[in-house]
Amino acid sequence: MAYQSPGVYIKEVSSGSKPILSASTSTGAFIGIAEKGPTNKPVLVTNWTQFITTFGNFIPGGRLAYGVYAFFQEGGSSCFVVRVDADDAKAANATMNVGEGDAAASIKITANSKGLWGNRVSLRVSDPLDANKDTHFRLSVMYQENENFTNEYDGNDPREIKENYVDVDLQRLVELANPLEDGEGGSAFIRVEVPEGFNGTGKRLPNGDIKLENGLDGTLLGQDGVKSFTNALKVLDPIDEILLLCIPDRPGDRAVMIAAMSYCQLRQDAFFIADPPRALEPTDVADFKNGTGNYKGEKGLATSYSALYYPWVYITDPATGRKKLVPPSGHIAGIYAYTDNKRGVHKAPAGMGVGSLKTIVGMERNTSKGEQDYLHPRAINVLRSITGAGDCVWGASTLSADPEWKYINIRRLFIMVRVSIARATQWVVFEPNDKLLWGKVKRNVSAYLSNVWRTGALVGDSEDQAFYVKVDEENNPQSSIDAGELHIDIGIAPVKPAEFVIFTITQKSPQS
Repeated sequence: MAYQSPGVYIKEVSSGSKPILSASTSTGAFIGIAEKGPTNKPVLVTNWTQFITTFGNFIPGGRLAYGVYAFFQEGGSSCFVVRVDADDAKAANATMNVGEGDAAASIKITANSKGLWGNRVSLRVSDPLDANKDTHFRLSVMYQENENFTNEYDGNDPREIKENYVDVDLQRLVELANPLEDGEGGSAFIRVEVPEGFNGTGKRLPNGDIKLENGLDGTLLGQDGVKSFTNALKVLDPIDEILLLCIPDRPGDRAVMIAAMSYCQLRQDAFFIADPPRALEPTDVADFKNGTGNYKGEKGLATSYSALYYPWVYITDPATGRKKLVPPSGHIAGIYAYTDNKRGVHKAPAGMGVGSLKTIVGMERNTSKGEQDYLHPRAINVLRSITGAGDCVWGASTLSADPEWKYINIRRLFIMVRVSIARATQWVVFEPNDKLLWGKVKRNVSAYLSNVWRTGALVGDSEDQAFYVKVDEENNPQSSIDAGELHIDIGIAPVKPAEFVIFTITQKSPQS
């Protein structure tokens, strides 16, 4: 740039490094049984209405909807949902015969996902609005939400028109075959399959209703069910986010639980919120966790990437208005998210305030102080009714036997720090591995950890007491440089929760 006149000129120059921002820690990941929707595919859901649209409503045979609903009610804002299906599940379908003579053909209409729900889908063919009635028709997609649904337009018909394709002829039906597939403008209910070579000639469809049939949910019991749920974990692999994993449809299923724990530990950026079996006494849930007593011979549950909560909780069923018992993982995931957003990931997701269970109406059993004294050292987080605070999460332990990783908030803080630094230092790859780079990296990481310290997540009156970052010749000798490696040693001092608040009270005699 040539400067033409005297003055002050300012130029912005990139430093070559980017400030590190903390990764989000409050995204849920739910795997389970849903009424409808895509299977074995993670779908991002950001509100309850979106869940219903994609996966359907509450169903008697599944707890996924209840878990996701609780997550949003307790403070969660976004989650990935994976619907599992059985090997013998089928999509409802129907066949429409069109054309005549050489132009005759069968067009297959299929529900857009497997399950019984598709048996409540039907098509209505009626006269067109503004076209030739001999060649054109209106195609309406109708759906009965549930057995008790009443159509506001026709009280005698439990179905509601969900989609309308007006002034359609057979040629247009051929064109609809592709737009009705997944994608923008696609039907939320059906897929259309036309035979190869069908050109759309012939008479229009006769007026009347066509009902989809033979949809099946299949069975997810036994080893086939275990396989379906464990395989569903793999579809989360592409999601590059810190996840709060819940599997509310397999409470107490040790094979699924161990697979979920191993998955989170392997990823190192996910945390599994585990549900025990229902109707257990305190000693039973401890045996279940440790693989002792009635569970002797079974593998114990031990990892810092998971936590176990007890007991189950009662809710008011949104579907029936009656009291219903559900596993607590969905509620707990919501409390994790709420705590992260209100106080930060370094705050234990427990206690009064952020640990309050706002949407339950009771617990399967009221755990006493003495029973918690038994469960707490065994790393089982108890849900209790606390005088003056209501129903609260009253524990913040991981399932790890290692004292360093005892607390949920410490494990999750380390996950956040690790992921945040790893993401923000990608620019370092292929840069010259010299002292100039080391200095940039140290400043970059130190600035981030300084911000973490200022939020109250790290202990220490100064930055030197709270963390250290080492990038120099000592941990980057010539042999490491020759191997293309850059080593960054980081240490942080996390804040631990005050679990035991002890008062020493002395009676003082009055002074004369």
